[in-house]
Amino acid sequence: MATASRAAPRSRAEPGAATVARGERSTTDAAARVVLALAVLLWIVTFSVLVYLKHERFASVDFDMGIHDQSVWLLSHFRGFLTVRGLQVFGHHATPGYFLFVPFYWLGGGPHLLNITQVVVAGLGAVPVYLLARFRTSNAWVGAALGVTYLLHPALQFFMAELFHPEVLAITPLLCAYYCSVRRWWTWFALFAVLAVCWKEDLALAIVVLGLIIALRGDRRIGLATAGLALAWFALWIFALFPLLNGGKVQGEGLYADVGGSPGGVIRTVFSHPTRITNRLVSGDSADYAWKLLAPYGLTALLAPLSLLLAGPQWFLNLVTSVPWTKTIAFHYAALPFAAVTIASVEGVSFLVRRWRTRAAAGVVAVAVLVCALITTIAWGPSPIGQEYRRGSWALDANPRLDHAREAVAMIPDRVPVSATYNLLPHLAHRAGIYSFPNPWRSQNFGIDGEPRRSPLDVQWIVADRAVFDAPTKALFDGLVGDGTFRVVYDRDDYVVARRAR
Repeated sequence: MATASRAAPRSRAEPGAATVARGERSTTDAAARVVLALAVLLWIVTFSVLVYLKHERFASVDFDMGIHDQSVWLLSHFRGFLTVRGLQVFGHHATPGYFLFVPFYWLGGGPHLLNITQVVVAGLGAVPVYLLARFRTSNAWVGAALGVTYLLHPALQFFMAELFHPEVLAITPLLCAYYCSVRRWWTWFALFAVLAVCWKEDLALAIVVLGLIIALRGDRRIGLATAGLALAWFALWIFALFPLLNGGKVQGEGLYADVGGSPGGVIRTVFSHPTRITNRLVSGDSADYAWKLLAPYGLTALLAPLSLLLAGPQWFLNLVTSVPWTKTIAFHYAALPFAAVTIASVEGVSFLVRRWRTRAAAGVVAVAVLVCALITTIAWGPSPIGQEYRRGSWALDANPRLDHAREAVAMIPDRVPVSATYNLLPHLAHRAGIYSFPNPWRSQNFGIDGEPRRSPLDVQWIVADRAVFDAPTKALFDGLVGDGTFRVVYDRDDYVVARRAR
């Protein structure tokens, strides 16, 4: 349109024509916004219902629903030791964002608040996607198409199915921070960057890269200041606060045991045994991981390599671990790479639209990306139209057996120390002492390297689902009941409640 207006001769009718053009454009923009708003609303309602049912039907688990719920509850009661994980709340991760939920926990908030807030915030991530694409292309329908594509991405849907995780809550603020950096709205940029970083220490590395991108684009002082502050925040936690809170250790080091363990050890491995790193970076898992992140956007992120660098730090950290769950789109570890791919895809699509300029070309690109998103969400996604919908991601069927689970949980008094199996723990996490059975008798995923232990003498109740016992856990429970330490007071359909007898 700008090219056409330059080519047109000036006339008395030109202002009126421009007014008509602006009116048409305003109507078009409004229609695109309505379509996107309806898509966002449908997405939020759908996944809010699904996450609500998942917790209500006892499909949430100790790691990590119980961890996050107890963490916020502890902070709301001015306590700090996270008994689900065996660490201080801020020894687990750097999540000062928890404090945003504390006032709501004073009013009775809990897991549903965390889960539905995550759904709402994640769904609203389509807004900065729309705004960025609209600004880059001057085409609201391209923005709406990319916003819908974002909602269709299987990774985002899997994050909802996994329930609340702080880094997932950071996706939307990170998208907003990038958009504000493009518009050079620095006050808003700072606000959203801080809001993103407050959810996990890893976010600081993404902000470091974003600061360097800003510097390369010409705003050197702001970019370097952003990168420096974010790097200092990350270093403060990794090299000072985590070791201080955890007896000299950093939670999560076990994931990197094969490549050096500690942050310093990983750096040394890069130089001393680089093939240990490179072999993982180019593995089949890495290729599949990249494909499933990039394909829903039609591989358009590859057209914006500078923006794609935002994924670099977390991508590296995810791929060099010794476990498989950091290398899949099905878990929260993919949250930051997903955000970076989203940004790069918007920039890539915008590049094509600007290059070809015509509305027809913009429409073709937008439709092509939407088709890719629809195909992949059906093939890989856990939404109601996806192949994974009925394969265990959700609690879709009401099981009559769960009535006994509710009865068992309801028997436990408030605030008393409890040990519960992993599938019952999230319904009992609002207390200072809640352990994932067989903790604290036998350390299992507790502390760092199984330490520190807590005294089992404090535990007054055990509530368990025998169906999830392995042989050693069954033997421990039977022993505690058999020697008279605990007395069974409820036992129905494998749900059992035992109270300390001596």
